[in-house]
Amino acid sequence: MLLSTTTASPTAVAPFLDFTNPTVLMSITIGGFLLLALALLFYGWLGSRILKKSTLPEQPFTLVDVGVASLLAGWLIWVICNSFGQDEQINLTLIALNSLLYFCLVGGITGILYFRHLKPVALFGLHPPHFGKTIKLALLYLAAVYPLLILSQSALQPFVSNKNDVQSLVLYFLKHPGWKERCALIAMATLVAPIAEEFIFRGYLYGVMRRFLGRVPGIALSSLLFAAMHLHLPSMPGLTVLAVALCLLYERTGSLWANIMAHATFNTISIVMLLIFKEAVI
Repeated sequence: MLLSTTTASPTAVAPFLDFTNPTVLMSITIGGFLLLALALLFYGWLGSRILKKSTLPEQPFTLVDVGVASLLAGWLIWVICNSFGQDEQINLTLIALNSLLYFCLVGGITGILYFRHLKPVALFGLHPPHFGKTIKLALLYLAAVYPLLILSQSALQPFVSNKNDVQSLVLYFLKHPGWKERCALIAMATLVAPIAEEFIFRGYLYGVMRRFLGRVPGIALSSLLFAAMHLHLPSMPGLTVLAVALCLLYERTGSLWANIMAHATFNTISIVMLLIFKEAVI
């Protein structure tokens, strides 16, 4: 979950600038995009080096997986198209149903793999990890990608958002301080979503796309699908960057454990920041 909030007005950050002046705004916009372009070039170079050092082996996906992945992706696209822009009515029942849906998707993919004598533990590198090394690598990748995530989100958010455009889950979390609501959302964000989404998007969908389309197209398509699945346009730039970083982390480690830890840490940081700056959101 990515928080798209404004914690300070531009004039509070830089009172000496006249933000009502079109020339000033144009200069800031051009400068921001130039900085973003330079950052993308640097991170693109860094990503190519990571791919050259990939430890993720060629995975034995077949045309059966192409069919399953196509059905899953098609269903996700249908859900996205029918849900984007609509007000979500968040409640405990919906959170529980969403968790159950994740369980069913992971269980369904696992069943299909086992039926074909493929073990997800071996396929996705889910053997018991060396936790110290895995946590360090997950935190390193997350820290490295945060500057690009913040930059891309800041540069593009003015074009896709307004100050009142806040995620439904964020508003629900802040407006329902009861322990049941808070615990349900925290468990969803820091446990259920990291495990299920990494299994589905990086493990299976990216794995199949990587096998039949190549690594770069697979990273691009699975990352865009992951970002769009969150049904919040202002969050898409940052979520796409995060998804690309998680694909690269999976390539580098050959295991989803580091991804799960990085994803859970990212969501935990988002929740903490939300609690700290909650007055700027409501």
